Amino acid sequence: MSEPAATEIDLNAAFQSAIAHHQAGRLSQAEMLYRVVLQAMPNHPDANHNLGVIAMQLGQLDQALPLLHTALVNHLGHGRFWLSYIDALLRANRADEARQWLEQGQRGGLAGPEVEALLQRLNAPVTPGRVKPGKGQPSLGEQKALVALFNQGQLSPCEQAARRMTEHYPRHVLGWKTLGAVLIQLGRNAEGVQAMRQAAQLAPKDVEILSNLGVALTQMAQYEEAEHSYRRGLKLQPKSANLHAYLADALFLQNRFADAIRHARQAIAQDPQHIVAHHNLGAALRSHSQLMEAETALRRALELAWNYPSAHANLANVLKDQSHLEEAEKHLRIALEMTPNNRLIHSNLLFTGVYSHAITPEQLYADHCELGQLIARQAGPRCTWSRTLAATPKRVGFVSADFFHHAVSYFVEPVWGGLRAQGMQVLAYYSGKTFDSVSARLQKQCDVWRETAALSDDELAQQIIDDEVDILIDLSGHTAGGRLPVFAKQPAPVQVTWLGHPATTGLPGMHWRITDVHAEPPGMTEHLNTERLYRMPEVFCCYQPSASPDPFTGLPADQDGRFTFGCFNNFAKVTPPVIACWGEILRQTPHARLLLEVHGAQDAAFVQDIRQRFVTAGAQATQIDILPRQANQQYVLYRQVDLALDPFPCCGGTTSCDSLWMGVPFVTLAGRSFVSRMGVTLLHNAGLDELIVDSEAQYIAKAVALAHDLPRLRALREGLRERVTASPLMDAPRFAGHFVQALHEMWAAREQS
Repeated sequence: MSEPAATEIDLNAAFQSAIAHHQAGRLSQAEMLYRVVLQAMPNHPDANHNLGVIAMQLGQLDQALPLLHTALVNHLGHGRFWLSYIDALLRANRADEARQWLEQGQRGGLAGPEVEALLQRLNAPVTPGRVKPGKGQPSLGEQKALVALFNQGQLSPCEQAARRMTEHYPRHVLGWKTLGAVLIQLGRNAEGVQAMRQAAQLAPKDVEILSNLGVALTQMAQYEEAEHSYRRGLKLQPKSANLHAYLADALFLQNRFADAIRHARQAIAQDPQHIVAHHNLGAALRSHSQLMEAETALRRALELAWNYPSAHANLANVLKDQSHLEEAEKHLRIALEMTPNNRLIHSNLLFTGVYSHAITPEQLYADHCELGQLIARQAGPRCTWSRTLAATPKRVGFVSADFFHHAVSYFVEPVWGGLRAQGMQVLAYYSGKTFDSVSARLQKQCDVWRETAALSDDELAQQIIDDEVDILIDLSGHTAGGRLPVFAKQPAPVQVTWLGHPATTGLPGMHWRITDVHAEPPGMTEHLNTERLYRMPEVFCCYQPSASPDPFTGLPADQDGRFTFGCFNNFAKVTPPVIACWGEILRQTPHARLLLEVHGAQDAAFVQDIRQRFVTAGAQATQIDILPRQANQQYVLYRQVDLALDPFPCCGGTTSCDSLWMGVPFVTLAGRSFVSRMGVTLLHNAGLDELIVDSEAQYIAKAVALAHDLPRLRALREGLRERVTASPLMDAPRFAGHFVQALHEMWAAREQS
């Protein structure tokens, strides 16, 4: 009896995941999962219906009709199934069948506004979309008046006029086309898309409609349907620069970077002055690890249009990847002058500041506060909820976009297990778009799993209220996919930020930030946080590595005869002071090399640029080895490293944990903020305090001394994995106990927060 039950659970999970993907516009993932359900249960009504809806979204009526028919005949009591099937019949010009099904449905009680709309479509005169004005068609004067309202930017009167035209002349395309365009300009994309779809049905060869529909769908994150619309347009106008440029954007947003580059280049070939094409080319090249070419493309876009905030922001991202942080900051501030309410650009500025040596902790704090206040204003009024709160917290919610094979997963699993072992319930609110084996494992380790990418901030806040979450924990902060606007609404009595962002959120509604006594000693950083600091007694996180090889036995230098320093952090952290410091270390150790792993190192020009920076700082070109960043190298490269070097002012986090796990100690420079003291807490808890230094001169001296004192370095490395495993860094039950204690203390202090 147990096997069928397991199958039922798996199919239900697959169906629910399919719905989440469908609502978020990830049509191919949704389609795949619906088909998994149908393979086991061919007559599953909802799976048939939803798969038919996807086919309709993509204009594949021949595939949609049998699916929608199967859904309807297997669940005649579901009104939505009647409406979808009749709509598909009408789109397929099978009006007689549509009328028969509609009459049958009405006899069974089918009614409502959508039924009236179907009747109107059935009874409308069947004429081509583009005909001369006459009986049943708007006059030339009416058409000109509508176009004039749109061109003059009179959006509300234009919407009213367009609606009247669609009501009086439902088979004429102009009303639907204009209504769609004006609704999109008003920010009502969902309504606008529906109107545009109707226009596309009436005038399937109108390229402008297909292009506008694609733009609206892209804004709604319906990237696959947008791609389909653009490709329909390109069949009609294969040399359209606009369509190629916009298609490049839709492909880029699906992480299909090579295809995006190809279409952006085709757009530029048709129109060398196409600003959007140069911008989209730059964005795709950056993600395709071609940083120097990306920089060229984005600078070209700005030559053509300096007042292009997205081009400034994306150029800043490329410059940040190359660790040109001061210029990156300049372009981000220019972009913010043009779009002061753009949260994404604000977030990019924060991360540039986190990495930068040129921005003080106080300035970084001010920037966080500015964005936190903006988020709070945009989020609107706080939630209202009323329930009797227990003496101790029971339900703990975790909000993240990173519940997949991501660094966050290494740290949450030990905590979830500990919380549940102590009688608490764990609720996961996953706003990411990737579901992999790690996601599946995490899903099994919590009491409630909700995929929330398709929920608005208001909807997610209400869900959290309905779930009666006591303590809500943010794991993303200002990183991609974060849901800080939900926290601004304060749907939970106690709200905490942890792990995802190495600084304050700046958000008024965030009550606590979890840190530890070594990363932020009392009195050092209170003025840099809007939250109250909860200092864990030993370490702020507990590390759980994924599958990895054994550490190298002894020293790699003993095997190849050459000492290797290494750093596998994000290259944006390798600031000019870091290069000056490491260049001096290499100058004093001419027998040594520095091994770096860098995003974009497939680009020979970028590699040469990096190498030249170190040469200028005193190293020899032959001392610098640079490898492209690859996911499968997370652990193995440490087997080549004798001593790791921690960058500054932004230290390593997960990367430093990986280094210790692989038996490779590192030197760190202690700063005066959390982001510059992560190395301090990790080394202290691993029993390696002697590798913590207070100045760049000490940093150089320590690294050089260890490179010359191999017996001492061997002693530091001997049994390091075992020591780390036994340390607070990896003692999951111990850390979970501290974490539960923290939650109880925060709960008890909630009236003061």
